[in-house]
Amino acid sequence: MAYGRDGAAFAISLCSTWVGFMLRVVITALVVAAIAGAVLYMVMSRNAQVQQAQQEQIEQLNAQLAAVQKENLNLKIALSKVQTEEQNLAMQNDALSKAIAQYKATGKMPAVNLPYPPK
Repeated sequence: MAYGRDGAAFAISLCSTWVGFMLRVVITALVVAAIAGAVLYMVMSRNAQVQQAQQEQIEQLNAQLAAVQKENLNLKIALSKVQTEEQNLAMQNDALSKAIAQYKATGKMPAVNLPYPPK
């Protein structure tokens, strides 16, 4: 287009080009913002799901830990009982060994007072 000396037509054309450009920039920015918002929403939704799954896993692991700790305590109690019984049996074994040695040396059976074994 040839505007010649018609400055008003040139100004309107320049203004409409500038407004059109700015309008395209604004629309593009809005579209990009909408896409970014949708992506952000999907990412945050996925993160919330992952966090929920991890929280459930933590709860399950805590329950397992409590069960294992309870079992460990029960096993420690049972081990203590077994060790006590082992000490008693070792003491009785030593007493019997001494009694046998004394019998072999003297020919007389010594009086050994041992408790009956547990039932």
